[in-house]
Amino acid sequence: MEPPGFLILVSAGISLLCNLVPFNRICEPNQATRCGLFSPPRKHLPMSAIQMLRIDGDAEATGRAHGAAFRAEIQSLTEERMRLCRDQFWTGGGSAVDPAALAAACWEHQQLYDDLTTAELEGIADAAGVAARDLLVTGGFTDFVDALRGAASGDSNPQPINDPGQCTAVLVAAESAADGQPLLAQTWDMHSSATPYVRVLDMRATDQPSAVSFTVTGCPAMIGINEHGLAVGINNLVTTDGRPGVMWTTVVRRLLRARDANEALDLLREAPVAGAHHYLLLDAHSTGYSVERSPSRIAVRTLKTTLAHTNHCLDTDLIAIEPARGDAPIHSTRGRLRMAEDWLAAHPSDFSRQGLWRLLNRFDDADLLGSICHGPLPGYDVETGGAVVISPRDRAMDAICGQGNVRNDDDRTAPQTFNVACRT
Repeated sequence: MEPPGFLILVSAGISLLCNLVPFNRICEPNQATRCGLFSPPRKHLPMSAIQMLRIDGDAEATGRAHGAAFRAEIQSLTEERMRLCRDQFWTGGGSAVDPAALAAACWEHQQLYDDLTTAELEGIADAAGVAARDLLVTGGFTDFVDALRGAASGDSNPQPINDPGQCTAVLVAAESAADGQPLLAQTWDMHSSATPYVRVLDMRATDQPSAVSFTVTGCPAMIGINEHGLAVGINNLVTTDGRPGVMWTTVVRRLLRARDANEALDLLREAPVAGAHHYLLLDAHSTGYSVERSPSRIAVRTLKTTLAHTNHCLDTDLIAIEPARGDAPIHSTRGRLRMAEDWLAAHPSDFSRQGLWRLLNRFDDADLLGSICHGPLPGYDVETGGAVVISPRDRAMDAICGQGNVRNDDDRTAPQTFNVACRT
């Protein structure tokens, strides 16, 4: 029996769903070596392989192929996230704001923001049979609930935000890396019902740079790398200045057209975002930035050796607009940052594509909530749904889906490697 990972070939937006190729045959070593993208094979295959969709075509065709391939999943995840928009766990209390009306307002901003990302979203929506405005919630959920809270900021007796800490991320400069390669590594944590929707998109675009993205169905990009060697990662933040605007996922997709980290930083400064996120930008020259970005404020740190970030603001201007948060998310984000910084200080010899997985797999039996890798807990339905290590110089992303049950060496599975398509 073939392993569960597969490649779905798509040409000009037409999905060839019967053409399935095992992921360990996607890129033959001799082909990858010629492109300078081959990494040594892993010892064993992951238990839960990520489905990868390869798409050739322009932005609209890319969206249509995505929507057609995952139509049922997109409909299901969209329905789930529209429901969660009314969940006090995420919103911090009741709100009279209509999510559909807010989504419509955000869609107006999206249409003004960027033609290519708008065309891609319209293609996904049309093929999947959902409203394009609702896809903003499907992919950009955490920014959307920021905007919901911002629109309801006049409500009386707001409750502390239990919006959970999502994602632990690090940057490593080439000069500090054991193998001399600049690296981006992060987990992706989200409500546990989101994990089955994780996919990788291999986008061989005709109207923009080729890119590989780690994402969920219905969302063009959450984390990724493009053919120029620009890597983009994220963590969620929570601030009180949410408002109608564009979602972080649209911003990530737009940044993946940039040639380097400096261009990406300029684009990020200008983006009319709806909510707060921390963005990690890293290119093949080892230029890197850690950027806390809210609708009204921005703070930038430049990579020198290593940087770590979780889900609370570190800049004083942004700290000033963080809302009151519940005990669980505070414990989680601060515990994970402390664990990441301590590990980076103690393990410089592990600053490599392989070694950084020891960080992403870190857990503490005595403090699961403060662990980098964790499953859902009673009253706190969040798990590590995946993780990536990205090497900009290799134009490669090592990724895994479902980290929540890692507790010992036997639980760990090898990541899959996804290479950005070589241009001839």
